[in-house]
Amino acid sequence: MAKKGKKEKGNKSEFGIYKNEEERRKAMEEMKQKANEKRIAEEKIYRLNSLKIQNRWKEIMKQAKSIELKNQIEILRQIQSRRLDKKQTEIDNLKASMVQSEEQFTNALQSHLINIDTLIDLQNSRLETLITQFDDDLNALETEFNTERTMLQIQHAKERGDTLGIMMRAEHEFIENEADAKHEYSSVRDDVKNKNLEEKHALRIQLEGTVEDLWRQFQSALNQYNTSTDERKKQFEELKQKDQKNAKEIEQQMKKLVKLQENIAHLKTKMSNTAKDYEERNKALKEEKDAIQVQFQALKKRMNTFREEERHRLTELTLLSNSVIKALRVKVEKAEQIIKLAEMNRKLETEQEKICPFYEESPFESVPEVEIDIELPKEFHGMHQFNKRFNKVFLDKLALEKQYASLSEENSRLRAILKQYLDGITLSESVINELNPLIVVNGKTNAPLRQRGPVHVTYVEAAQCVASK
Repeated sequence: MAKKGKKEKGNKSEFGIYKNEEERRKAMEEMKQKANEKRIAEEKIYRLNSLKIQNRWKEIMKQAKSIELKNQIEILRQIQSRRLDKKQTEIDNLKASMVQSEEQFTNALQSHLINIDTLIDLQNSRLETLITQFDDDLNALETEFNTERTMLQIQHAKERGDTLGIMMRAEHEFIENEADAKHEYSSVRDDVKNKNLEEKHALRIQLEGTVEDLWRQFQSALNQYNTSTDERKKQFEELKQKDQKNAKEIEQQMKKLVKLQENIAHLKTKMSNTAKDYEERNKALKEEKDAIQVQFQALKKRMNTFREEERHRLTELTLLSNSVIKALRVKVEKAEQIIKLAEMNRKLETEQEKICPFYEESPFESVPEVEIDIELPKEFHGMHQFNKRFNKVFLDKLALEKQYASLSEENSRLRAILKQYLDGITLSESVINELNPLIVVNGKTNAPLRQRGPVHVTYVEAAQCVASK
């Protein structure tokens, strides 16, 4: 029994220990859960308070920036009002001066028209002198060209007549020599013909005598022979007739050949003699012809060169005249353009310029003159007033450019101020990337801030906000 009691008591003590451990574990878990809940609540309160602080900081910075921009705008408004007052006073002064300038407008217009008339007269006189000079030069060139052309034509006609006379004379001599040669040839031919006829007649008489003698002998022999042989006689007669015919033909042909050979030899000798004479004459005529041809070619070349030179001179003259006409047209157009610009500029002139278009030089503005030996033409003196007017306009242009530069600089400054103001009230990528004290991310800003006095750091604990140093 005692042993059982001890066992039960030991079991109860172990169960109590186990139970205590479980209770302690449950308590620890409850404490952890409460701590987590408290931590979550504190984080929510921290986020809420940080958002409130950031919003409040933004409002404060916006108010400060708006006050600063309002002050700047007020300053700009005052400056603009002063400028408007100044411009209004200037307008009033101009209105007052307009009354006086209208009275003197007629005098200024009359002086301007007189100056324009003088310029036009000067240009017309210059054009007339140039035209007269051009006409004189053209007439001189035409007369010179005509005289040289007539001289060349006369010389050409004379040389042409000389060459034609030489050619006619040579042709006449050739015809006379040819007629003499033909006459000599006919006389020699008649002499040879008569001589041949006489010799032929003598030979014929001699041959007839011999033929008669032979004929008698032949007749006697023939009779004897005929008596002996009739058949052979007949054959012989036939052969004889043939022989006679052939002999006559041979004789005739031989005579013709001899005669022809003699004539050929005589003609060859005569031909060789005449050929030598005519070769020398032809050679001389050919040399003379070549010399005339060379002279003719030289004269022709000279005439062609003269024509080319005259044509070149004429083209140069036409080109120069065209260039002068174009230059005069350009000057006339330039003068017309100047007159048009003067008329347009007249509309933009001030009243003081309309009254007194050409300002008078002050003694302080005068420049010491340098003595120059060159005599300037009258046109340069006439452009003196124009140069004064041009210099005045150029100075006004420089002043306007300077004023434009200052106004553009002021405009850029005002644009920068306006951009700074717009960057303060709007959000964009450029605003976020640039330095801006109004942007606060995670309690930090990208712009350096000036710290005045002690810095207060806010600590958040549990559900309360405590400000401590």
